[in-house]
Amino acid sequence: MLPLVLGRGRLLRSLVLTMLGRKSMTGMEIMRELERLSMGLWRPSPGTIYPLLKALEREGLVVRKDEGGRKVYELTSEGRALAREYAFLIPARGVEEVVNAIEAYVDYLYDYSKEEELSREVRERIRRIASLLKRLGEENE
Repeated sequence: MLPLVLGRGRLLRSLVLTMLGRKSMTGMEIMRELERLSMGLWRPSPGTIYPLLKALEREGLVVRKDEGGRKVYELTSEGRALAREYAFLIPARGVEEVVNAIEAYVDYLYDYSKEEELSREVRERIRRIASLLKRLGEENE
């Protein structure tokens, strides 16, 4: 269902943006990470990844830097903002990424609630979660 939500051809783009949101990477590193995420079932070819990176560069979402003979790709501020929206695509590794994923889900719920009414049960769960997060944010102050 996720690929349908993201639209045709958008899943790979979204995954690459999310990965670059975690750290700058070369095209080869991106291919290896995608292979790892698919548990070895799929490794995109250079003919898939490099045209995508060029397109992201043209869109102003990615910049390419030469570092020691390697072409390293990193997100622009616009790319970083977009990557936060897709943070849920890759399991979080660490507290910072969990917070980014929560933020992405909150943005999604907010946008969703503008188009569809949330049920009473969902609103109650959101209030409970918000209360827990508020308490968590205040505990170590």
